[in-house]
Amino acid sequence: MLGVSKEKVMETLALVDLTEAAKKSAEKYSIGMKQRLGIGLALLDDPELLILDEPTNGLDPNGIIEVRNLIKELAEKQQKTIFISSHLLAEIEKIATHVGIINKGKMLFQGSINELQSLKTSQIIIETSNNQAALMLLQGKYPDVKMDLNIHLPFENIEQMGFINHFLIQNGLIVYSIYQQKKSLESLFLDITNS
Repeated sequence: MLGVSKEKVMETLALVDLTEAAKKSAEKYSIGMKQRLGIGLALLDDPELLILDEPTNGLDPNGIIEVRNLIKELAEKQQKTIFISSHLLAEIEKIATHVGIINKGKMLFQGSINELQSLKTSQIIIETSNNQAALMLLQGKYPDVKMDLNIHLPFENIEQMGFINHFLIQNGLIVYSIYQQKKSLESLFLDITNS
């Protein structure tokens, strides 16, 4: 129907890793193969923009990885812009460069993953030789410090982490670990949609 040459069809099948299944009936394809075939069909006309709705829905872990890698390859090597609608936020976090968070028909956030992460949503996690003593030392400098199994406080910048590490060591504590923990896309979505 598109008047596409056989060479273009074979090139597209290779791109979506279906060359070996080219002569096989599509009804015998696995769900993952059908997803890749659908993406291949969309690519036949060489569009600049692909719109994919839940492209990994119903796939097993191997199928998810195959489709994820295909999407990344299309964006990076084929220079395609890919718009994905999905509720699988952990999966989107692995492939998206930009996100839009929509809730009840309203766009609540639009920007890069880095911009979303920079909304003061990171925290510092600290484990020391005496977390109770560390908590008491840090409460004077950081009123938002909290403790469960480890110590948590809002991340400001990398220098803050160096200062805290040095401060705790100067006060006789052994710092077992100190690191920045970024919230997952799922957690950020909940934060934004529940505020």
